[in-house]
Amino acid sequence: MEAFTGVTNPYALAETVVGRHIKWDQVSEPEKLLSRILRIPEETIFDLTQNPILAPQLEVGPEGEVSLLSEKEAEKRLETFLEVATLKAEESPLRTPSPEKVLEVAKDLLFAGGAPGKPWNPPNAVWVDKGDFFEDVDEFNDPIQGYLGDCYFIAAMSSVAWARPYAIVNVVRPSSVGDESPIHRVDFFKDGHQRQSLEVTEKVPVKKGNLQWIYARSKDRGEIWPAVLEKAYAKWKTGNPTDQPDYTKIAGGDPVRACAELLGGRREYYLNSRHSASELWRLVRANSLSYRTVNPMVAWTYCRPPKHLDYRRAHVVACHAYSVLGWAYRNRQKYIVLRNPWGTHHATLDTLSGYWWAYSGFWQAVPLNRDGVFAMRAETFKEYFAGLGVCK
Repeated sequence: MEAFTGVTNPYALAETVVGRHIKWDQVSEPEKLLSRILRIPEETIFDLTQNPILAPQLEVGPEGEVSLLSEKEAEKRLETFLEVATLKAEESPLRTPSPEKVLEVAKDLLFAGGAPGKPWNPPNAVWVDKGDFFEDVDEFNDPIQGYLGDCYFIAAMSSVAWARPYAIVNVVRPSSVGDESPIHRVDFFKDGHQRQSLEVTEKVPVKKGNLQWIYARSKDRGEIWPAVLEKAYAKWKTGNPTDQPDYTKIAGGDPVRACAELLGGRREYYLNSRHSASELWRLVRANSLSYRTVNPMVAWTYCRPPKHLDYRRAHVVACHAYSVLGWAYRNRQKYIVLRNPWGTHHATLDTLSGYWWAYSGFWQAVPLNRDGVFAMRAETFKEYFAGLGVCK
């Protein structure tokens, strides 16, 4: 069995379009601002069947089946959508970009693939060492997805960093010092078992001029381990021998497999439709200690939600991967704690407020409904999510 997810982060696209970082959790109406920047009606921004910006190359059939379009077909689909859906400029604290600008940025980030085995140079980007690999240690809320459809890998990074503290340190080790940037040896596990090593520098592609992040970045400013690990993963998956692998080729994938590739181990998949809410909750508990997961877990959503579900109302994203952080039990209700790898846009239906406490050598208070983290009732999780996976 395999799971498939592959949507991009529209918040990251908006930041690239306007050329600056936006603290989305501090914006009073983030979806309205996102709509103004991308010039897309607010009600369709997160609808995969109506908004191809989320995943231009994914075509979702009436039964939820997913097929991949050619690059030319996907590009044409994106152009047509932006021509039809473009909003008129509204008053905004930001100058509203033109639809041509949005299209140009999206095409540069999604369709500017390179030749196999050759150094890749994204348009309007330069390869730069942006900071220190670690500022402290790897933390679950560090990885934030950029505008690339690798939500499966970013969610897996977060799950591994949370469930197995210092795991990233064990698979990424300093190798030597290059002329301009440190070199790291990185291990991945083919099929979850066969260890394979490669080397990468800390140079990653960023926007030319202001050196703004394009792809994965860390919540901690000056820390770059998620960006370097994403680069290493792209190099490993594409077999590129250079230090400039083509990121566009890792869009779309299986978050459970990605956990096993990062950590090694056996994969287990559970379809929500085949289990009760209590069974799914107990499964999370069985892989947790003191409320937090000790085996990395991920969950994924339907690419075409069942008709009775309203993903927009629930703030749940279709065809998307989430990290599973643990469980909670309050007021006789069972909850599953998750994180959106966008680092924002938490679910809002049947969720807890306040803090969630978990033990990892000390009791840690994790803010809910911030940084993409939320605790959803197990019954609602069963309905809105398609499946759950664990790596042991």
